[in-house]
Amino acid sequence: MSNRQLPKMIFDSSVQFHELVHALIEWPELYSHMKQNPEDANEAVKLALQTVEDYKAGKEAAYYSLHRALDLLYSINIHPMEQKPVFNQYDPTLMRIQKELEEAWEAYEDSRFPDIDIPTDTKEFQRWFMRTILDHEAANHQLYAYLEESCSREEMSYFFSQEITVDSRFDDLVALAQIGTSEVIKMELAENYWDEMGNGEMDKVHTVMFNYLLDELGLLNDTNTLSLVEGASWQSLAVGNTLLYSALYRKNLYRALGCLGAVELVAPKRFSRLVKGFKRLGISEKGREYHTLHIQIDTRHGHGWVKNAIVPIIKDNPEARIEIVKGAFLRLNTSMDYCNKIYERFSKVSV
Repeated sequence: MSNRQLPKMIFDSSVQFHELVHALIEWPELYSHMKQNPEDANEAVKLALQTVEDYKAGKEAAYYSLHRALDLLYSINIHPMEQKPVFNQYDPTLMRIQKELEEAWEAYEDSRFPDIDIPTDTKEFQRWFMRTILDHEAANHQLYAYLEESCSREEMSYFFSQEITVDSRFDDLVALAQIGTSEVIKMELAENYWDEMGNGEMDKVHTVMFNYLLDELGLLNDTNTLSLVEGASWQSLAVGNTLLYSALYRKNLYRALGCLGAVELVAPKRFSRLVKGFKRLGISEKGREYHTLHIQIDTRHGHGWVKNAIVPIIKDNPEARIEIVKGAFLRLNTSMDYCNKIYERFSKVSV
């Protein structure tokens, strides 16, 4: 993209906002151009602010554009090293855009945080936290009963075309979350990470096993790279964004512990239903392996995460429990939106 093309893209009303963000991320000359042409930087931010206004007004297209843009911006930080370089990590224009989008999203999610009493005693908190998550409607959403008992192979394939944004990068998220921790907390996260790495066996690495299923469902292209994000709903993108938003920011580390802990706790019941659905649809043992394994290890990791990663934090800093619970509800509420969206598509019943 030349210097002459960038202003045209900024002012072209036919270009969607997230497409502009994508182009800016990939343009090697972004910083020098915006430094020399601050009016273009201001115009890019203005378009972000318009997207925010449309988001606040409840416009569906803005929900998608905001979350797709955030997904692109967050993904810079975990960009695969085998792909072409990303030149604009921490670019000031992109960081300003990211902050404007996040503030609107944060305000919306904070408005959904329930008015609840959070126990201060650590033993009571541990029991309360696990019960609160497992009793949440998202933890046992009717979507998973449908996937277990009724869905077609095509519907299962569609589900995983959306699921790709949700948990497939869990190894990177755990690696990010452990930075700055120590002692028992770091050991708990390290054990979790080593399990994600297949305990040293490449064919047991969880992302590798996940791809076995995607391949069997016909969701990997000929070059064995994923090309699914463009078809993801904003609800799917939002669930994925909660994880990166939590793990990438130092200010959000307590939220990351709650968010990732919620993932671990709800997985066994959900995955048990999925495995039964896989068997009904004739999906191979190799295709089922990722989810079968997680039924067992996430039961252990869920309890261990709360006991060894969350409780020690609260013992040292009781106020941290509020942010930890906010992180859990961030995950649960976006997951509820996501499950409702897919269930409505399959059942034709509004939730």
